[in-house]
Amino acid sequence: MVAARDGVIVAAGPASEVGPAHPDLPLRDLGDCMLLPGLIDAHCHLEWSLTGGLIAPTTFAAWLRRFIPLRMRMAPQDHRAAADLGALLAAEAGTTTLADSGPTGAGVAAAGAAGLRARVHLEAFGREEGAAARQAAARFAERLTALDAEAGPRVGVGVSPHAPYTVGPGLWAALAGREDLAARPWATHLAESPDEARLLDRGDGPLAALFRDSGLEPGRWPDGGPGVIPRVDAAGALRPGLVAAHCVQVDARGAALLAAAAVGVAHCPASNARLACGLAPLAALREAGVAVGLGTDSPASAGPYDLRAEARACITAHGAAALVPPSPAELVEAMTRGAARVLGLDHLVGSIAPGLRCDLVALAPAPGAEPGDPCAAALDPRARVVMTAVDAVPVVEGGRTVRMDREGVLARARGARGRLC
Repeated sequence: MVAARDGVIVAAGPASEVGPAHPDLPLRDLGDCMLLPGLIDAHCHLEWSLTGGLIAPTTFAAWLRRFIPLRMRMAPQDHRAAADLGALLAAEAGTTTLADSGPTGAGVAAAGAAGLRARVHLEAFGREEGAAARQAAARFAERLTALDAEAGPRVGVGVSPHAPYTVGPGLWAALAGREDLAARPWATHLAESPDEARLLDRGDGPLAALFRDSGLEPGRWPDGGPGVIPRVDAAGALRPGLVAAHCVQVDARGAALLAAAAVGVAHCPASNARLACGLAPLAALREAGVAVGLGTDSPASAGPYDLRAEARACITAHGAAALVPPSPAELVEAMTRGAARVLGLDHLVGSIAPGLRCDLVALAPAPGAEPGDPCAAALDPRARVVMTAVDAVPVVEGGRTVRMDREGVLARARGARGRLC
């Protein structure tokens, strides 16, 4: 039983103890359910919810070559329609907190409408240097200030230099050099694919060809040794609290650099597998002391914002590589307390403990399930979300959102997707 007052957990334990200790609080009986901390998505792209199934599995650079024309066809209203759909799907899958990255910041309003707790990182792109980089950073800061006005009390606006190949060290440093940006949450894509590593180390390969064909120059980083992470570290771009998505192409030195810089990793196994990026070295990252959380990425390269499905994808990926997968308990930790640590929010959410915000998900166990490992039962695809609450207020009941006009969101999403196909 969990007791909450003003959205904060005041007690958790057996009903025979918690109930009598708080007789003034209203009682809600959810029946035969498992009660978990609200799930936390450490990395997603709400603005790409409309693109699922439009690109077949392929290598990273080949996927990006096909994805860019899709995103360029999206109008501003399509980004909002997509973000609304993504937030709805995330909430109905049991997510209560998410870290979104996108080019327009549409996730700010969408997460607020869904009743979710969120960090929405506006993506920056550019290879400017010197004064041009400082001017670009100033314009970017103005965009974030405008998004602040749309954010509710549970939504924060952050910075996302998209990736080292789309953002050069000059612009990255200019963004970090502004006090109004440096104090915000930061996220990026880092060491995601062999294509990225080849581009930054050797300057060639399929990702280099994509930039050349587009008439663009990729980011060029100093030689800190082989690998993406040493190069970024050599330029001083790693920073405490940075959320680095993917981190697949990471060796022992890279893991140590991430740990030394207090960078957290968002592990996205479904996307990594679908784009032939490889298997992230989870054991090595954890042994180095890196905080790791699960992220869903987006339907463009993975699935529909379902963290429990992402955990199952992690098990499948390890099995395909003939490796022992993380245990169900480790995976549940990676989408609750672990993801909260990655986002720097473990003082607020991620556990069912007095003093934390009362963000919960109630799961009905699989029909006929026998008593056993509760974490394995939580990952069972037959278990279903009954209720999701943020600050003790339900945002999903009976598996459906109660905060959004569900049919309206779906209709707008269908219309926007129709323009992409």
